[in-house]
Amino acid sequence: MDVREVFAFLFFSALEWLTLFVFTFAIFKFQLPGYWGRLLLSSVVLSFLSYMIFVEFDLNYFAPLVQLPIVFLFYWQYFRIPIFYAWLMNVNGYIFYTLLQAIIILIFELNGIKIEPNTPAAFIVQSIAIVIINVLAWWLIRTNWGFTFVPDTDRVKMNWNKLNLKLLIISFLGYLGLSAYQYLFFSKIAPVIGLIAGLAVYGFLQYLVIKREFQ
Repeated sequence: MDVREVFAFLFFSALEWLTLFVFTFAIFKFQLPGYWGRLLLSSVVLSFLSYMIFVEFDLNYFAPLVQLPIVFLFYWQYFRIPIFYAWLMNVNGYIFYTLLQAIIILIFELNGIKIEPNTPAAFIVQSIAIVIINVLAWWLIRTNWGFTFVPDTDRVKMNWNKLNLKLLIISFLGYLGLSAYQYLFFSKIAPVIGLIAGLAVYGFLQYLVIKREFQ
């Protein structure tokens, strides 16, 4: 890759991470003005992580397996969100973004457009996903819709009831399932089945999240 290609990769990757953070914060009704500096810095740092995973080490199929635990550390240690909720927010936002991008890629490929990393077609897919997610985040903020049970401070005592344990288990299974799905989807092994399974897991996770909101 030449310098322009590296810059393009880092630019779009940083935009994706920033979009993912903004969307996740919007879902859980966090006030963005107090986080912009940390969000921007985290997005830039994670874009370099993505570059290492996708370009330097060529670990395309295993990106979620590597990225999710690292992103979780940002939510937990950098944004100071309690460990359980940090993991839940991390998985919830990441799965949604990945599934949306997978649907866009599938539509492209069904129309004969092959998507390869760091190509104009890939940048178009990323741009479409970024626009859609930002519109959704704007709508969530504008309508004041979202979940309120996640505290924006780490100075809270965690109540390990049955519902929270279910959320932890399902979110962890979602992480493992997303990692498996990424491999199946991009290796062209039953991508549609993997996508349907991913949507089902995400749907069940959202059911538990909504249930937790009204507990």
